[in-house]
Amino acid sequence: MPRGKHHPPRPKPANSEGMLIANDLKKERGWTDGQIKTFLPEPDKTARNPFSRKAAPMKLYSLERVEAIEATPEYRRAREASRNRQLAARERALVKKKAAVAVAESLDLRITPEPWDTVLQKAIAHFNGRLRGKQSPAGLSTAPSRLNRLTVNYLRHQQTSYEEELKEFKGVVGVGEAYLVVRNRILDLIADTYPQLKAECERQKFDAPELPDGVTL
Repeated sequence: MPRGKHHPPRPKPANSEGMLIANDLKKERGWTDGQIKTFLPEPDKTARNPFSRKAAPMKLYSLERVEAIEATPEYRRAREASRNRQLAARERALVKKKAAVAVAESLDLRITPEPWDTVLQKAIAHFNGRLRGKQSPAGLSTAPSRLNRLTVNYLRHQQTSYEEELKEFKGVVGVGEAYLVVRNRILDLIADTYPQLKAECERQKFDAPELPDGVTL
């Protein structure tokens, strides 16, 4: 089975024609670690690892042997069982993600309106109090695009229930998706409260999300 264009061939040990490594079995042929352990408990031979001389020898499996095993009823049943388990796990994860998103959509998000001049002054002070490296401080004469960006960021993190609401999803399957829902709802809330920030709020929806540590989509 040939590799796709996104998977260039990996280096193989010398004199390993007609042989496969474990990564070939898993990435190219769909084997699992459990199937390798069950059906190929011992390699056909080993060879020095081409990536590092200090690494353990690489296990090599004969393509002919692998194809013969794949043709057996026992392997086919094991593969089908593995596939069914994977599908069931994905379905359970999807259900949990949908539940997390539903909760995120129903959260009572709040923002306390303040006079525009007050918001600007607080946003500028907040930004200047967190300057890093060679960042230049902001002021009322700062370019409107930059001023709007730092103001929206300030409102998102300091003047809304944004951070507290996200704690509800710590450790929950679907937290990444829920995070995006909450973020976008907060941006809509800011845009409704301060129409002059609507364009920046819409722009930020397309930014790569700054997900909390350990959270993925």
